Amino acid sequence: MKVESIVIKYGLFIMVLFLSILIPFAILIDSIFLNVYRLHVNENVNELADKIVIAVRNTMMDEYYDYLSTITDEGILVFNEEEVIFSNYSHEFNTGSVITEDLLKTLQNGEEFEKEQHDPITHEKYFFVGRPIIENNEFKGGVILFSSVDEIHQIMHVIRDWIIIAIIAAIILAFGYTIFLAKKLSRPLLKMERATREIAKGKLNIKVEVKSNDEIGSLANAINHLSLELNNYRSNRSELLANISHELRTPISYLMGYAQVIKHGQYSNERELRIYSAIIEKESERLAKLIEELFELSKMEEGIINLYIQSVDIEDVIESAVQKVKLKAMKKNISLSLLLDSELPSIISDGLRLEQILLNLLENAINYTEKGSIIVEAKKEKTAILISVKDTGIGIPNEDLPFIFDRFHRVEKSRSRTNGGTGLGLAIVFELVKYLDGQITVESELGKGSKFEIKLPYKIKNCKGY
Repeated sequence: MKVESIVIKYGLFIMVLFLSILIPFAILIDSIFLNVYRLHVNENVNELADKIVIAVRNTMMDEYYDYLSTITDEGILVFNEEEVIFSNYSHEFNTGSVITEDLLKTLQNGEEFEKEQHDPITHEKYFFVGRPIIENNEFKGGVILFSSVDEIHQIMHVIRDWIIIAIIAAIILAFGYTIFLAKKLSRPLLKMERATREIAKGKLNIKVEVKSNDEIGSLANAINHLSLELNNYRSNRSELLANISHELRTPISYLMGYAQVIKHGQYSNERELRIYSAIIEKESERLAKLIEELFELSKMEEGIINLYIQSVDIEDVIESAVQKVKLKAMKKNISLSLLLDSELPSIISDGLRLEQILLNLLENAINYTEKGSIIVEAKKEKTAILISVKDTGIGIPNEDLPFIFDRFHRVEKSRSRTNGGTGLGLAIVFELVKYLDGQITVESELGKGSKFEIKLPYKIKNCKGY
């Protein structure tokens, strides 16, 4: 396993984090237990010392000393100014080995003391409590109690051994869990790594199988979505190239064919020459329009289109667009009607692009309508303007509606080519509406007509000066 592996890194991180919490916690528990135990012993010794001082002042009876020896295991030393009155300590008091001159002077000064001290004879550590016996403000003696703290340390050694065992067991369990967790984490990541490498090689049908609802699952879904989008992009690109080739082939074949006819004089009169020339002119215009629209659509999809934001009079824009297509509609006996709300407010947008949208929709409606009607409607809402173009044309089949804004998509290919359509008009409309922060929807019924509706905000986003 590589040192750089996430299993190792994650495992080490968890172990360091675990130990950084467990070891200080164990030390804290050890310290608390030791301090509590010592405090308990100290309180008992102090309480007993106070009782002995009171008893000595009141009784000084040998029977009481014998009684003390039976009720406590603590060392007791009672003395007066001249001698030791009572002691259950096995060593001589005046040796100074444990009860030093400093401690005696402390008592003679009428002061109490508490102290831990090592006994060089028994090699044990004791906790000493000293209480002076004062009568009429005169020092009459003292009481010294001492308790071995070795028992505490022995108990703590046992406790520490158990703590160490618990830490080792916890480390083993944590290590096992960490390895399990790290492998569970790395396994889907390795799957995703292999999948992305396959995607980079062009195998876009790869799917990562990760069944989880966490961030790993979300990443897997993102990779699957990326693979799907790339696959769609490649399919669309291939389809686009095929469509472009097909769309270019038709006008170019016309141009080449009729140019050859004219070049070799294969016409009978001037009328045929004019007809052939008109066909060449029409196909040239169609070819130029196709190239222009492809270029414009490409710029829009790359986000390099320029907008000229200004205050736009909706009514003026609609009337201008309708006026430009009016002659074309009259030639097909199509009536054009306007249904505009009174006092339509101006909007902050790009008027030229809005007119381009309406022209494309109107020309599309005219191309697919025969001797019918087209109604352009505009009405105001609370936050937006609604503009619709409704025709009584051939309509759009339900299966074509989801793809109506795709490039080169045609409902009737022969009709589109006859009418000079490039199959890019609605794709351009869709992109332009997005640039104007709007939305476009379409409703259609086959044989009865279609309705395109645009929803534009009163003010385009991120515009300055308005």
